Amino acid sequence: MDVGKFPAPLTKAFMGFAGLMAVAAIGVHLASYGPDEIGPDLMNIALALFPVVFLVFGPAVVVVSFARIPFERLFAGLRVYVYIVGAAVLLYVFVDFFWMMQLLPGQPEQDGSNYFFNDHGSLIPISLDAYRMGMQHSARLFSGHELIFFGLGALVAYQIDRIRSGRLAVNVAPRDEAIERSPMPYPLARVVGLRTSLSPEVCATKLLTPPRRPTWSLFAASQGLRGQATATEFRVEMVSPQSQMIYAVGLFGRFGGATAVRLLITFKRWPLIVLGASALLVPLVWAFMAIAGFPLPWIMVAFVVVFGVGGNLFFGLDQRRRLLAQIKRTLEATEIPPSDPEFALLTWNTP
Repeated sequence: MDVGKFPAPLTKAFMGFAGLMAVAAIGVHLASYGPDEIGPDLMNIALALFPVVFLVFGPAVVVVSFARIPFERLFAGLRVYVYIVGAAVLLYVFVDFFWMMQLLPGQPEQDGSNYFFNDHGSLIPISLDAYRMGMQHSARLFSGHELIFFGLGALVAYQIDRIRSGRLAVNVAPRDEAIERSPMPYPLARVVGLRTSLSPEVCATKLLTPPRRPTWSLFAASQGLRGQATATEFRVEMVSPQSQMIYAVGLFGRFGGATAVRLLITFKRWPLIVLGASALLVPLVWAFMAIAGFPLPWIMVAFVVVFGVGGNLFFGLDQRRRLLAQIKRTLEATEIPPSDPEFALLTWNTP
C-alpha cells in the first residue's frame, strides 16, 4: 500500500475527524474535574465515544501495517514540544488509571432510587452524591484511555498526510557516524566480511530492489531492505512496520578476484538509550507509586524489566541475525571466516 497515492481530501478528513474526537475526549476528561452532578452525563458521553475509538485507531493501525511504515519514521520530524506533551500525557493517564482504581471500589450503578458500587457482584450501598462522584471518576477513567487512542489516531493521520504530500520521508537511510567510527562491543555490534561474485554496482541495485510479495499481506517471509546504496558503500535496515533497532553499513572492497564487503551490523543509539532509561525508570516509578499510596506488585516491575527490557534486547539480536541473512541472500554472498589469514588483509576500496 502506497500512502502517497491517497487522495488529499481522504487523509485530511480522517485527520480532522480524529482530531475532533480527541478534542471531545479531552473535554469530557477536563469536565470530570467539575461538579459531581454532571458525572452521569459525562459517563454517558464517554461510553458513546468508546466505540468510535475503533473507527479512528483501527484504520490508523491497518494503514500503517499495510504500508509498512517504520515506527521510528512514523513519529519523526515533529516539534520537540509534541514529544514532551505526549510523554506527559502518557504518564498522567498511567497515574490517573491507578488513582481512579483506588477511588472506585466498584462500578457505580443505579436501581430505581437505590445506588450501589458493584464490586464483582457484591453490591455496596451508597448515597446519590457518592453515585454521582463515582460516575464522574468512571468518566475520567474511560476518557483518559480515549484521549490516548484518539490522540494517537490523529497524530498518525497527520503524519500519513505529511508522507502523502512529501513533507515527511519514510525511506531514510539510517546513519550514526560516531557509532560507525567507533563500533560498540559485541554483541551490540558485529563486523562481518562477505564475499560475492557480483559487482558492487549490481550489489547496490539488488540491495534496494524490493522482493516480490502479496500486495495485501500484513506479513511476508521477506520484506526486503531500505536505505541507501552506491557502488562504494551502503546503509540499510529491514523493511518492516516494527521498529528497527539494528542497521547495517557496508563498504565494498576486494577479496582476491571477487567483490568483498566489510559489514558492520550495529544497534542504533536511541533504542539502547530507551532500554537503558526504562531499566532505570521502572523501579523509580514503582517506588513513586508506593510512596503515593498506590503500590504496584513487585512482580510487575520484574516482568517489565526482564521481559520488557531484556526481551527487546534479544529481539534486537534476532533482528541482527535476520538482517545479516537478508544481506547475504540478496548479495548471493558467503561469509569470510575471521580466522581466514586474508581477512585482515582485505582492501576496502571500490574495485
